[in-house]
Amino acid sequence: MIDRIEINNFATIEHLSFDLGTGLNVVTGETGAGKSVLITAVSTVLGGRADTTMVRTGTDRAFIQIAGTKGGEEVIISREILAGGKSVSKLNGEMVTLGQIRTFCGDWVDIHGQYDNQQILDPDNHIRITDSFHSEVLSPELEKLRVCYDEYKAAQKEYEDLLKAEATAFQQQDYYKFEYKYIDDLNLYAGEDEELQDRLTMMKNSSRIFQGVRSSYDLLQGTDFEAGPSLLDDLSRVASDLSDIGSYSEQISSMASQVYDAYYALDDIASSLRDLLSSLNFSEQDMDDVSSRLAVIEDAKRKYRKSVEEILEYKDELRSRLDMMLNFDSEKKRLSEAAHKKYAALESQAEHVSELRHIIAGRLESAIIKELSDLEFANSEFKIDISRLDEIGPLGFDKVEFLISTNPGDPLMPLTRIASGGEISRIMLAFKHIIGETDRVETMIFDEIDTGISGHTALVVGRKLAEIAGHRQIISVTHLPQIAAYGNDNYLISKSIDNAKSYTNIDHLDEESKVRMLAALFSGSAESENALQAARELIASTKE
Repeated sequence: MIDRIEINNFATIEHLSFDLGTGLNVVTGETGAGKSVLITAVSTVLGGRADTTMVRTGTDRAFIQIAGTKGGEEVIISREILAGGKSVSKLNGEMVTLGQIRTFCGDWVDIHGQYDNQQILDPDNHIRITDSFHSEVLSPELEKLRVCYDEYKAAQKEYEDLLKAEATAFQQQDYYKFEYKYIDDLNLYAGEDEELQDRLTMMKNSSRIFQGVRSSYDLLQGTDFEAGPSLLDDLSRVASDLSDIGSYSEQISSMASQVYDAYYALDDIASSLRDLLSSLNFSEQDMDDVSSRLAVIEDAKRKYRKSVEEILEYKDELRSRLDMMLNFDSEKKRLSEAAHKKYAALESQAEHVSELRHIIAGRLESAIIKELSDLEFANSEFKIDISRLDEIGPLGFDKVEFLISTNPGDPLMPLTRIASGGEISRIMLAFKHIIGETDRVETMIFDEIDTGISGHTALVVGRKLAEIAGHRQIISVTHLPQIAAYGNDNYLISKSIDNAKSYTNIDHLDEESKVRMLAALFSGSAESENALQAARELIASTKE
């Protein structure tokens, strides 16, 4: 519950700081005094929308903080709204997102305003309201249903995508065949263009290359016997001489090994040079053949704007598409069966959810009828109508609508067509009480629950609020004395003007101040003896 509220520089509020009781807290005040501003501030700190108009004129920031307990643990939530547009929320001193605040407060504080009356009139919300009754039973099954729905939609999309691909593929089949044959006839292999380019470069410079290779080979291998030993012969002799004396020195032995390594490396080079010499015999036809092949490859690269490797990948892709066309029937069958299997699972879970929903709706019906009786809906009827939709959605195939008859003999009709403003307020109070019992919200805030009611009906609503406050904290903003009289703690909001600026204040009323406040609500004056006597009698009646 909420123990304390502190508000600074929020709209017309310069500073408010007050404690709340554990039972029914009633806030009253004249129209325009700031009751709505107070509720807006509380809604804002609990994760509601904020904007710069909330920052009091002439200040650079607004600050709201509520302190209390949740599940026996101390809680402090604050929100700072800067005139520049940013806002900062904190939970127990740590910065958090608005989403985290809303999640945390979802089962802690529930604010009911006049907008909620409009929600209950919208049939689209009735399934959500029904499902929230004993949600601990239905929520896990709804989550399974949502998983089944998502899996079915994914399987269905995969099947439909295949059908689209099939239609497109067969339109392109001849094109795919032509492209594949063209690339296949090229007989390309990865790196072929680079290899041919290197070969052509060697052909164009074969004479110079031949001379260099021949000279290098002769120096290494020594083909001219009159010139004496070759470089390899000299290296072999050096290696042999060092090896003979290597036993006397580890350093010399190491050098012998290094010379042998150099000898074998150069011997390999000499062999490669010899092979290269034998391959450097090119004809004009050889050059023409290489040039022609390169021209064909370059044409293909320009056509596709791809490298050789990318062209080969494209060929594989074309082959896959052509192969897929041969397997469309089997693939369609596989995906169709998978989608039907997912739908069967979805339908089964939707049936299960619907069965549970009918049971829960029946219990909610009974509970609401009892609440409506307590709220003096004499001889009224209430029904939760559940019909079946043509398609299964994330919530199943049920369509839920609340029907009511408030007069004997009248047929059941949708809420939006039958209920007056005052009746809607009481109906919403019944729902808040019943569903609140199952979700165990610790604090319920009612902003103008008295809309459209007065007299005896207001007493009934006040009594119901007091009853609810017997096991949870209630904060009710009202202008009716019949409701205010039931307050365990009463607060009066007032507004004053000083130097053309508005100031909102709040006072915690003692018993005598409460009587005077009720008298003012009755007659507009706290000095009328008749009004004061009526106020005392009203308070006494609430304690009977």
